[in-house]
Amino acid sequence: MRLSCARTGLAAFACAGLAAVAGCADAVHEQWESREPLPSCGTVQLRHGESLESRGTEQVQCLRVALDSGRGGELRIEYPTAEGDPVTEYYRVTPEGTTEVYTDATKDTNSDQRWSYGECDRPTSVLDVAC
Repeated sequence: MRLSCARTGLAAFACAGLAAVAGCADAVHEQWESREPLPSCGTVQLRHGESLESRGTEQVQCLRVALDSGRGGELRIEYPTAEGDPVTEYYRVTPEGTTEVYTDATKDTNSDQRWSYGECDRPTSVLDVAC
């Protein structure tokens, strides 16, 4: 099942084009829970001011290898909002060569407090989820 819900992702990626879509959150969380898990590329915990490019280079490289090899992979990224609320994003590269991001903003008190989803069928990078 593919859903078209999306939410602005980690600012460091400048995922322009993603927008919040109300009404899809419960379905997105259910989609996440029922997904076929892929090999893990680990977890990156970012603090204010840190970027994935500087702190998660090994994990992003793992996603590149997962995409290039066709085996797929998942990367969990945890970061605080400007107000300090926790957000978790799950970047996935599938064996079919698509990229996905699931965002859990349920603890972000300044957002819609929902899950959201974005995907790209022809990514230009492993972090491209809004093509």
